[in-house]
Amino acid sequence: MVRLLKKLLGIVRIVGFRTIALVTLWAIFAPGIWLYARFFPRKPDRILFWTNEGFRVAPSRLRSYGFCNSIRELGVDASVLSFWDHIVSYQGLPPYRTSLHERTIMMFRAMVMAIQRQAGIIIAQRPWYEFVPLTALKIMYPRSLRIWIDVDDWIFDYALDHHINFRDTLPIHTIISDGCIVPSMHLYQEMTKYFRRVEIIPTYTDPELFQPSADGSGSDGQLVFSWTGTLFVQENLDDVLFLVQALESLKDPRVVLHIVGDGHFLQEARERSEKIATVSTVQFLGWKEPQTMPQYYTGIDVGLYALTTHNDFTRSKSPTKLFEYMACGKPAVCTDFAEAPRFIEHGVTGFVAPDMNGFAKCCSMLLNDPGLRASMGQKARRMIETQYNVNRGATVLRDIILGRPLQV
Repeated sequence: MVRLLKKLLGIVRIVGFRTIALVTLWAIFAPGIWLYARFFPRKPDRILFWTNEGFRVAPSRLRSYGFCNSIRELGVDASVLSFWDHIVSYQGLPPYRTSLHERTIMMFRAMVMAIQRQAGIIIAQRPWYEFVPLTALKIMYPRSLRIWIDVDDWIFDYALDHHINFRDTLPIHTIISDGCIVPSMHLYQEMTKYFRRVEIIPTYTDPELFQPSADGSGSDGQLVFSWTGTLFVQENLDDVLFLVQALESLKDPRVVLHIVGDGHFLQEARERSEKIATVSTVQFLGWKEPQTMPQYYTGIDVGLYALTTHNDFTRSKSPTKLFEYMACGKPAVCTDFAEAPRFIEHGVTGFVAPDMNGFAKCCSMLLNDPGLRASMGQKARRMIETQYNVNRGATVLRDIILGRPLQV
C-alpha cells in the first residue's frame, strides 16, 4: 500500500496536480456530456473554426474569421467559435491569464457550444490547453467528426502547465486529427515529423478590404516608411531598432518611420529610438484597431518587413503585413530570411535585402524615385489580386478538408 502511494505521489509530481485535477473533472462530467451529445449529430460538410483567442489578435482574425468568411462565400457552411469573443468577451491583448477554474469552465462551455454547432469538421487554430475538449469531442464522435490542427506560429514550447508544453501534447493531436495546416515552409518541415498529412496555406489578406489609395502620398516633401506588428518579444524590439538604424543611416530629413503596435517592449523601443534617430523622424503610433488598418495604409509610402533574429520563431512566420502592404499598392522592403523572399520578386514588386546596408540602399532608391514606388506598388497589387489573397487560400483550404481535387 505504501509503495502504491509513493508511485501515485511520483506521478502527481511529474504530471502536476493541476493537470490531474483537470482530467478528473472531465472524467466526472464526461458521461453526461456524452449523453447530451447524442441529440446533436454531426453534419459532414459544416465547418467550425475553433480559436482560443479573438478577432483583435491577428492569428484568429485572419486564419479563423478571415478564412471562415471567404469559405462561406464559396458556399460552405462555416462559423467561428472564439474563446475570447464568444465565451469570456475579453477585449484586451495577449497574454490572457486564466486560473485552472476559469480554464475548466471555458473549455466546458466551448465543448457544449461545439456540440450544438453540429460541425462535422473542426479547424482548431493554434490549439493550446483546449486539446482536452477537442479530444473529448473526437471520442464522442469518432467517425463523424474530423479535426484539423492549424499551427500558424512556433508554439512548441508554450507551457500548458508546469510540466507540460505544446510539444508534449503533439502525440494526442496526431491521434485525434486528420492533418495539420501551416503557413510556412519551416513549420511544414517540422510538422511532417508528427502528422501524416501537412498542408501549407499562408496567412493571405483580403484584396477587397485592403485597397490602393486613390492618390499618392509623400506630401510636404516627407516619405512615410511603416512597420506594423507587436512588441511583446525581444525579436520584435530588435527588428524595430534595425529599421531605425537603417533609415537613420540615410541622413535624410524627409524620412518618417511609423511604428504601429503595442507590447511590453514599446517603451524601450521608443527610448532607444530617440537616441538613434537625430535626422530622420520616428513616430510611435501605438495600437490601431484592425478595422482602421486599411485606411491607415493609404497614407504610407513604403512598407517594411524585417526579421533580424534567425530562430525557429522567426522562421515560422507567415509575412501577413507584407501581403497587406502589397494589397494597398505599396512597395515593400524586406530582409532575405524565412518566408518573405518567397513572395517578393526583388526589384519588381519590392526589394529583398541581405543586410542593413542593403536594406538602407533599397529604402534610398524608393525614397528618391516616385516612379519606381508607383510601378512596384501596382505590380505588387496585381500579385495579390491573382495569387496571394485570402480567397485563393480559402479555396485551397476547402478542397483539402472536403477532400476535393485541388483548384490552385
